[in-house]
Amino acid sequence: MGFNKKVVEDALISCGRHCSLCHKFCGTKIELHHIKQKKDGGEDSFENCLPLCFDCHADVMQYNPQHPKGKKYTESELKRHRNSWYKKVKNSEGSVITNSNYLNLDKATFERLNKLLESKNLMYFIKQNGFVGGPFPDKIYLDIYRFLIECELPEFEFIDADLEGLKSELRQNLEKLYELILKHTFGAGPDRQSIPREWKMQQPERLDKAIEDFTKLTPIVSDNYETLIKLGRRKLYAN
Repeated sequence: MGFNKKVVEDALISCGRHCSLCHKFCGTKIELHHIKQKKDGGEDSFENCLPLCFDCHADVMQYNPQHPKGKKYTESELKRHRNSWYKKVKNSEGSVITNSNYLNLDKATFERLNKLLESKNLMYFIKQNGFVGGPFPDKIYLDIYRFLIECELPEFEFIDADLEGLKSELRQNLEKLYELILKHTFGAGPDRQSIPREWKMQQPERLDKAIEDFTKLTPIVSDNYETLIKLGRRKLYAN
């Protein structure tokens, strides 16, 4: 039968329609996972319900014990991830943060994020150049890498669930962008990278694919960043 209407509604409200693992906002693109599968005796209960984005749901379900690779999510681990996220959503206190301790912590995280991404430099380049406008400084992808490393730190996290969800979405798309840089660009002189010019004659399909990938992803990254910055300014500096 699946989860009943009340369990579904309670779970979606508790998570704020964010994924309980990666924390990005999902909207309608969210699924409710049985932590303990029904075939193993799992119930259609709130306690056994885990809201996930499509990607994380696939990741949780794909582990094959016959050919194990990596570490399988345990039931207790999934519950801890979920409960921690539910608590964050509950503590976010709606559209404006009023708890002064939370406000100060999130301001510090917001200012650190701004310093790492530098909208006048890194984010401006991503929006205007898109990696298809010729050679670019190594510093561009190194700055992306530094941000991704910072995201691994537990203190680099917003208390506010909406801001953390947007930061998580930005992080995921910057990870994809970093992978594209490694895949499609190579050294183009001292401290510079570029899509190889010779691809135009020697590998036109590869060139077209590189341009397509960058052109599709860079506007998404820019939109992620601008949405996060605008919401952060409203939530953290409105008073």
